[in-house]
Amino acid sequence: MSHFFEGLVTEMITPFHDDGAIDFKTLAELVDFQIQNGVKHFFVNGLGGESHELTLEERRDVLKTVSSRCQNGEKTMACVFVSTVQEGKQLIDLYSDIHYDALCFTAPPLFPYTEESLYIFTSELVKYTSKPCYIYNCVQMATLYSPDLLAKLARDHNNLRGYKNATRDIVHYMQCLMRIDHTTFDFLDGCDATIAPTMMMGGCGCVSFMGVPFPKETKAICDYALAGDYEKAKEAQFKILELRNILKKSPFNAAYMFAQELTGGPLAKNTRMPPEMTRVSDEVKQELIAAYSRQQSSK
Repeated sequence: MSHFFEGLVTEMITPFHDDGAIDFKTLAELVDFQIQNGVKHFFVNGLGGESHELTLEERRDVLKTVSSRCQNGEKTMACVFVSTVQEGKQLIDLYSDIHYDALCFTAPPLFPYTEESLYIFTSELVKYTSKPCYIYNCVQMATLYSPDLLAKLARDHNNLRGYKNATRDIVHYMQCLMRIDHTTFDFLDGCDATIAPTMMMGGCGCVSFMGVPFPKETKAICDYALAGDYEKAKEAQFKILELRNILKKSPFNAAYMFAQELTGGPLAKNTRMPPEMTRVSDEVKQELIAAYSRQQSSK
């Protein structure tokens, strides 16, 4: 069995108009920009896309917009970030009239779940669909899937095809690799800072928010790692890590939106969070411009 997703999977940002409505035209243009830069896979309705701020119907419409631009074999993975099984099934039903390729489930937010409860929650949703499914361990959730629980879910459900690991915990990742065959199961890194090392250990790609402003640069990490050129993968990772360190000096997606100006694509704007969450200081802007310019001149 080959990997269903391999290489860079860009986690799409959601652009908004000034009044808070979703800017679907710019969203479509963002997908086109990614495809023009060689990206073949998209992660839709993740936390980077503010899915927690969207209604279920809006998430359906976001997925429909992204999917509509994928006409040449590109794949979409739709995130199901919900609090209850009922809500998850409702969202899957809303997705049903749209062409997409896989679903991705997180643990419920807010309150810790026992292993048994998390198994039941996830199992009910995975069984509800025939689509390939993925588990997303997200540090923003109150509960993380343990290596044993992930392995049990993979054994019990043939359509569970992979795992997006955003724990930033190398020991956890090693424990998962010990329990599940990485040659048939898609291990996708979920943290832009650890793409190269996790792929060197057996991963087949990454779900990356850095791919929004820097698709070519992020894709290079995956391409080099898949080709077995780990030295170049490490060099590409260090470049992304340098930029990421700067972006993280601003709140949430703010600097990621500004960074889009550096690579020439359409610009996502605004947020449904307070407007202060979009502010990037002049110092951060200048630091980012200088770092990116230096990286480009050194090629």
